[in-house]
Amino acid sequence: MGTTLVVSTVNTPDFFARTKAYASCNVFVACDENRIIGSAACAIRNATVNGHLSRVGYEFQYFTLPEYRKKGIARQLHRHIEEYLTQRGALYSYLVIMEGNLPSMRLFAGEGFRLHRKLIMPVLPIYREMEIPATGKIRSMVPEDLDSVARLLNHTWQGYDLYEPASAEGLAGFINRTPGYSFHNVLILEDQGEILACLGFWDWRCIMRITVIERSLRMRIIGLLLGFMRTFRSMPGPIKAGKTLKQMMLTPIAFKNPRHFGVLLRCMNNQALTSGIEQIFCVSEKDHPLLICMKGFIRIDTGIYLYIKPLQEKVLIRDNPVFIDGIDL
Repeated sequence: MGTTLVVSTVNTPDFFARTKAYASCNVFVACDENRIIGSAACAIRNATVNGHLSRVGYEFQYFTLPEYRKKGIARQLHRHIEEYLTQRGALYSYLVIMEGNLPSMRLFAGEGFRLHRKLIMPVLPIYREMEIPATGKIRSMVPEDLDSVARLLNHTWQGYDLYEPASAEGLAGFINRTPGYSFHNVLILEDQGEILACLGFWDWRCIMRITVIERSLRMRIIGLLLGFMRTFRSMPGPIKAGKTLKQMMLTPIAFKNPRHFGVLLRCMNNQALTSGIEQIFCVSEKDHPLLICMKGFIRIDTGIYLYIKPLQEKVLIRDNPVFIDGIDL
């Protein structure tokens, strides 16, 4: 996926768990006779584009067997996906690529995608309990919260391209169809009956096994620095080759004030610590207010590149802020 961490990714126990997070999705496979040699997935959804709700496609999880790489398998899969998306009225297709993944960048640039924005994926190591500010009441989400949470999400992400307006029905559908997800995965911060913030998580141990094969020089240096600092204070352990990552992706995220998000983030840290999670992460614009709330955490940022390809004529994509849901990672 890139050079920061070279990893092996296995969708387990259900290969299709990632795709089930989307209301409309499909998986294409490439075959050599009766043998599957590659696959790729896509989803279709309604999202805001230049202030208007439009149908867009998202492409993800391109896999090719090692012995079949550099033979155009991924390119053929993409062209089938593009035809599928175009026939269903998608305005454009987008995908996200981790920094350092030059083969994927070259592949999709050759297929007409253009780099639209560089975002960041802040990864927060979980290694100690954090103090939670005394602000309101923290509890798990219940079905009666769906309307209020949908309104809060729409308020938080209003004006962001690629954001799909939330509704009570849409949230309930996501919670019910997504493997390893339930109302208990969403924390609510409430004060005098008013929901101030919500923060959900998806435990990736339920859907995939990610094993580290190799670390970049930057990651090795970070590991050495953390090891030195552990002599003096509590610090996270190193990420070593052969280690299976224990991670949670954060979604949904909504708040009236960024400090309300910070309260839930610290509570989420403590829950993750108890359940054996070692990293939590999301994706964000470089200057988004939610990053301010990560003060007190060790934050390791990885670049995430957003690539977009128009599928209809005369499509103009403006330079608005963009929203990428964590499920797109």
